[in-house]
Amino acid sequence: MSKGKNVRPLTEPEYLALGEFRYQLRRFLRNMEEATRLSGANPQQYQLILAIKGLPKDMEPTITNLAERMQLNHNSMVELADRCEEHNLLRRTRSATDRRQVSLSITPDGETLLRRLGVAARQELRDAGPTLVEAILRLTGDGRARYIKTETRPRTGVTKKSGQ
Repeated sequence: MSKGKNVRPLTEPEYLALGEFRYQLRRFLRNMEEATRLSGANPQQYQLILAIKGLPKDMEPTITNLAERMQLNHNSMVELADRCEEHNLLRRTRSATDRRQVSLSITPDGETLLRRLGVAARQELRDAGPTLVEAILRLTGDGRARYIKTETRPRTGVTKKSGQ
């Protein structure tokens, strides 16, 4: 946890914003986990493929870099890469200069999974994004934040801004 300049306690509206942010974030993650399972994949396997695809261009897709990006320990990342390789979602390539260095790349099956689930992720973010942004703006004290009433649609549990 980083130490910030602003150490004052949260206000009631900030606690409400933090609670809403956590709810919307968790809801997004749960819905994506369900979509991943429905597609026949394991959520962590999808997350690894996504981490490779979304890696900054100046970073190599190594076990170490991906473990950091996914906040996993090295051994857990190796096991996850093993499972992804078994399911033909990625392949390993050893460096010609340093045999200890292994680079991961996405297979065509992995790309297919990414395309399918990327569309679902975008739709989830379209639903939850405005509320997430509003909560962040309230928590960071950004002057652009303003009160918006949220309502829950009974069928899906997705929240949206009033008037939409």
